[in-house]
Amino acid sequence: MRALRLSPRLVLPACLAGALLWLVAPALSLTPYRPEPTDFEQPLPDVDRVGGPRNAARSSTGGGHRDEGPVRFVSPVIDAPARFDLVGMAGELRPLEYRGRLEGEEWTEWVETANGDPVYFGGADELQVRSRGFRPEGELHYVNVSGSDTFANRVLTTAREAVNSAFLSVASVASAGAGPPQPDMVSRREWGAKDDCRPRTGPAYGEVSAAAVHHTVSANDYGRDEAPGIVLGICRFHRNGNGWNDIGYNFLVDRFGDVYVGRSGGTKKAVVGAHAAGYNAQTTGISSIADHTSAPVSDATENALVDVIAWKLALHGAKATGRTRLVSSGGSSNRFPAGKKVRVKRVFGHRRVSPTQCPGQLNSVLKRIRAAAQERIAEHGGLPPPQPAD
Repeated sequence: MRALRLSPRLVLPACLAGALLWLVAPALSLTPYRPEPTDFEQPLPDVDRVGGPRNAARSSTGGGHRDEGPVRFVSPVIDAPARFDLVGMAGELRPLEYRGRLEGEEWTEWVETANGDPVYFGGADELQVRSRGFRPEGELHYVNVSGSDTFANRVLTTAREAVNSAFLSVASVASAGAGPPQPDMVSRREWGAKDDCRPRTGPAYGEVSAAAVHHTVSANDYGRDEAPGIVLGICRFHRNGNGWNDIGYNFLVDRFGDVYVGRSGGTKKAVVGAHAAGYNAQTTGISSIADHTSAPVSDATENALVDVIAWKLALHGAKATGRTRLVSSGGSSNRFPAGKKVRVKRVFGHRRVSPTQCPGQLNSVLKRIRAAAQERIAEHGGLPPPQPAD
């Protein structure tokens, strides 16, 4: 039998077609294309003392935000191993400040964070870190969620996003949203958790007596298309940097009013998160994707917080107004010792139970959010029977 011999005229086009198919295949989807995220680490270089008394490093053990006094320590300009979107010091619970930039461009403003929270820069390759009262040491944990870590990946991501956009336009597929009383939510699959931030183990369940409100200390000028990547980046940092099981928050809300499903286990169930040490089994954790240290809360964010808080608390038989008692289970970032009964409002800011300024200016509008959420509950017939824990 004669062997089949392909003409070189056919081989080259076939190879090119195969390469093109490999290039665009991940983009041929009815959901927005999400690049594969990457994590990488780098030791924090030696940080120099730049001001303050000689005993500054011994005079503070950290804690909440402090405006008084000069900056004590600042790092040199740090060249990251690759372009990154989000960075933090894994396991560092004391306040640190970060700023970032692309090489040759302007620095961002300094952003302070505590309790091991990362900062989102949305594309940077240089970083500086500074602190007050202590010399930071440890590992910087970076996450890239935009497919921009290397030049080759930036080219590939740009091409796939263009193909995906065209494919979605032609397909004209409308997504079906969930109706009241549960607000529409961006699912874990849609923001990338299914493929790129799977939980280490199955969820744990507790109860929902109150809602703890946070802010992520992320940049405030991100675009709507960047928000899913920010959520994925936070998840990767919480899981891979802090060593947690999954993203810490149960829900997140962006500045456009979109609600994101956080920790896995079922939106209707009392999933134990990692958002308020000592009280995670008694609360649901909801975070605004923003830095409200000085920035106000957008109307869209506030309305979305009302929607998700009213739905979630009512689902578990809890009002949005009034107070309840939580029992502290202790922890190093908890203001109260184990066994202490702590009286809190049904919707409270993270600072109530932890030594932090979180959620910044969002804390000042919680009274309005509580009232609006309770009004929403009343509009839908009051409290239904509590949702079973599991």
